[in-house]
Parts: sequence; C-alpha cells; structure tokens
Amino acid sequence: MSTSLQPGHGRIDSRRYRTLAVTPEQLGFPHAAQLLEIQRESTNKKTGVTTTGRRLFILSEPLSALDAFTAARSRWGIENKNHHPRDSTFLEDKTRARTGNTAANLMLLRGFVLVWWRRKHPDLCAPAFLMRNQRQLPSVLRELFQPLTSQQ
Repeated sequence: MSTSLQPGHGRIDSRRYRTLAVTPEQLGFPHAAQLLEIQRESTNKKTGVTTTGRRLFILSEPLSALDAFTAARSRWGIENKNHHPRDSTFLEDKTRARTGNTAANLMLLRGFVLVWWRRKHPDLCAPAFLMRNQRQLPSVLRELFQPLTSQQ
C-alpha cells in the first residue's frame, strides 16, 4: 500500500491506496479488471479533529497503483474547473429553464462566458469578473463576437 500526503484547504490529508486484480464475474460489473481502494485520513488544522474515509473504484483496465490513484484524483479537475464555477457563480443547478432550447442555450452561453473569463482575466475570481463586466454589455458583446484569432 502506498501513501500520499497532501496539505491544503485548512486540513492535512493522508491517502493510502492499493490495487487488486479482479474479474467481471467477481464484482458483477462487465469489463472490470482492477479494483482501487483509497483510504483517507484528514486532520483539520484548526480543531485537530481527524476524520477517515474509504473509496473504492472499479477500473476497466489494469494500471499501476500510482497511475490508478492519479486518475481517481484527477477526476475532480472537471468539478473544480467547470461544474463548480457554473453552479457557484451562475447558480446553474437552481435554473428553472428546463424545456425546449432555453436550457441548452443558457448552458452554451455560460460555457462561453467561462472560456472568455479564463482567457481574458484568469487572475480574477468569477464573481469579480462578472461584476466588472455586467454593466458594459455592448463592449463585452463586441469583444465576445470578434474572431478568436484577433484576440490572441
């Protein structure tokens, strides 16, 4: 079993991980080839309270323990870079538009704004970026619809 120590977010996380070769019949999952177990021990820096957790991942191809662990941890990159900003800034989960093309159009517009924000002002947090640009709609729209080659 290997260990990874990661400080951050006001806590110290220690993760131990290991893999186990399995067959689809053993787990009842088609294409299952490997099982990854990650055990986490997290200590809050302020309070000193320690919590533990365990997660199991089913992999469809055998990987080294480190590669499997890295793949499991990297799945949070999507949440942190895309889903979280959409929900915390645009309140996407609370949007009531769910019929016709409205939901799809709003989703595309939010995605476009996120890409533009990261290209134009990566140093600003999303709420600050929106507040800075919300009252300048005509100039923002002109800039948004310029060809991408002229912006670089």
